[in-house]
Amino acid sequence: MAQVSIGQVENLEDLARGLESVREALESACRAQAASAEGKCEEVRGETKKSEGMLESACQAEQEAHNAVEEAQQNLKSAKDALSSAKSELSSCKEQPRDKDGNKPSCSSERDAVEGAKGAVEGAQDAAVKTQTACEKAIENHHQMGQRVEFAKQALAMAEQVVEQVQTECGGRLAAVSQSVYVATRRLSAAQQALNAYLTTNPPAAQFHSWLHWNPAQHGAPVTPDTLRDRMNLSTEQLRLFQDYLYDRNPNYRNLIDKHRDQWATAKGDVERNMVSRKTTIGMAGDFGEQLARHALAPLGGKIETQRRTVVGDGGKYTKTDLLITSLRVPVIFGRGTNMWAPVGGALACELKCGKPDYLYKEKDHMVFQAAGHKQADARCTLVSRDIHDLPPEKEKDLRDTLREAGSPIVGMLPYKNEIDQSCLEFIRQDAKE
Repeated sequence: MAQVSIGQVENLEDLARGLESVREALESACRAQAASAEGKCEEVRGETKKSEGMLESACQAEQEAHNAVEEAQQNLKSAKDALSSAKSELSSCKEQPRDKDGNKPSCSSERDAVEGAKGAVEGAQDAAVKTQTACEKAIENHHQMGQRVEFAKQALAMAEQVVEQVQTECGGRLAAVSQSVYVATRRLSAAQQALNAYLTTNPPAAQFHSWLHWNPAQHGAPVTPDTLRDRMNLSTEQLRLFQDYLYDRNPNYRNLIDKHRDQWATAKGDVERNMVSRKTTIGMAGDFGEQLARHALAPLGGKIETQRRTVVGDGGKYTKTDLLITSLRVPVIFGRGTNMWAPVGGALACELKCGKPDYLYKEKDHMVFQAAGHKQADARCTLVSRDIHDLPPEKEKDLRDTLREAGSPIVGMLPYKNEIDQSCLEFIRQDAKE
């Protein structure tokens, strides 16, 4: 059976989770957008209904105004007829002959009637003007309310169209994303089946898969130094599988590998190849050792941080903690002595150094400086390669005593530098061998 990439399967898992998150976010956004559009549509629908009610009232008010004008005109006509009649009676009175005493007729009542009729005509004229003005206003208001209803209906049609567009657009996009989720899920299922079959026939790969998915919390017991040492003691085959895993899962590491592979492929002669090998063992091997420690210890806690800055002293200098693991799920014991264990919920801080014996000893002052950044953690250690055991006894004791006094004791659990170098060199030469 061909090799199955554990890292690529996890990439598919990330893709499936990411697509599902996109689908959920899109669905939530669509619901919110649809609710907003429907809400606006309801507002416009309510405004349309209100405007139609106002139009009906305006129509009724206009009709009443017309009736008032007709009534006022009728009243004015009646007042003018009454005035004409009063004037006629006054004229008839004046034309009567003198009485036996020679006096003209008084006609005072007729004159009063004429004056009263004139006042009535003026009042009726006043009322006619006012009712006409009111009628013109009612006609204008009726026209405006008609326009308002028309605009409201147009707005309602637009709002209903927006609701329909939102539903159509969201439905189409959700369908597309759901299809992508379906395809990714099927591919993931097929990949997991292939992976399970591969792990069944390949014990080293199965052991590496278990190493990746270690769950110390399920046992509840403290993690001891022996367990931690085993976590960082991978076989040659498992180191190669870890190289593959990092290549698939870590873009920065993949770029670094591709760079070294290109340099190896284009190298001319042994001198240039030796230069590439040296770059690999100096630069790439350190990254690989840090990644190994990170993945070996990451399952211990709920949060992982790398290169966290901590200000040291009053001069503004800072140090970077290579690995900080917080919210520990189980008690962790790195060894005996102060600062070598942490409780559940506590924190673990590590400086990581992978190098040959002389290099480790030369880094003593730097490691002491780095230890100042570990003080926020319960357990603190300087995690180095097993090369420390190859130092002369007096130098090894000096290095250990110095780091213990600095508050971050040395723990030699990482693979030997030569093992890491060999793994990295074989990995960049992989294509050349094939």
